[in-house]
Amino acid sequence: MTTAALPFPAHVFEEASKADLQNLLEITHYAALAESPRDVKDVLIRTKKFLPFDQLIGGLVRLGTEGKFEGFSDVLNVNFPQIWLFQYWKNRYGEVDPVLHALVRSQKAQVWSDVYAGVKSKREKEFVDTASSFGLSDGVTVGSLDPSCGVTSFFAFAGGEPALHTRYVKFLDYLGQHLHLALLRSSPKISCANNKCVTGLSPREVTILNWIKNGKTNWEIAQITGVTERTIRFHVESIFSKLDVTSRTQAVAVAVQHGLPNLA
Repeated sequence: MTTAALPFPAHVFEEASKADLQNLLEITHYAALAESPRDVKDVLIRTKKFLPFDQLIGGLVRLGTEGKFEGFSDVLNVNFPQIWLFQYWKNRYGEVDPVLHALVRSQKAQVWSDVYAGVKSKREKEFVDTASSFGLSDGVTVGSLDPSCGVTSFFAFAGGEPALHTRYVKFLDYLGQHLHLALLRSSPKISCANNKCVTGLSPREVTILNWIKNGKTNWEIAQITGVTERTIRFHVESIFSKLDVTSRTQAVAVAVQHGLPNLA
């Protein structure tokens, strides 16, 4: 690939202040060095500090034939509401999320209010109403497609002052490409889409599975959640049954692969 194929996007920086340029350079610097999911999450936290948004989440979207949504993986949540993530996952909102679908089609930054204004189907309107009930009515989502792997990245920035969002769209489009490369590089593998058995987990089971992922024993989880160790063992057995696994290691692999919302 020649440098002519990827010209420097000078237009992005035409109205940028010195502080903007310094922050953009810092974020791209750390994104280029990121090698692990922890590194990428640290970059996202830096990005959130620079931009006028309240919440941020990123991850990969698994795509099937003709760009059809098949599920999430490698999700890194900075501070989106956890109960909203559970509702989104449980109700399979990824199948109807108009912003996500617009991003997959265009690979351009999507201003939520612009996309929401054009929703028509009952399920889309349900999604918009539910998101708004969690204070998620304004934001911007960016990402990039990797056709060879059949995935697209997404980075959703929510909240803050809507009047300021437009100014940062060009910055987000630019940063999204660097965040995309960092996320793909740090991903241990491109994960498969959510199975129906995974969505059968209850909120308590998702919470316990995340504590298992964090290396906690049944006794430690019992102390954290305020129930008996016997109750935790019961939930762990239920998790194993629903996921069709026989060990904690296998259950953790499923949690990572399927981007389960972190309710721990």
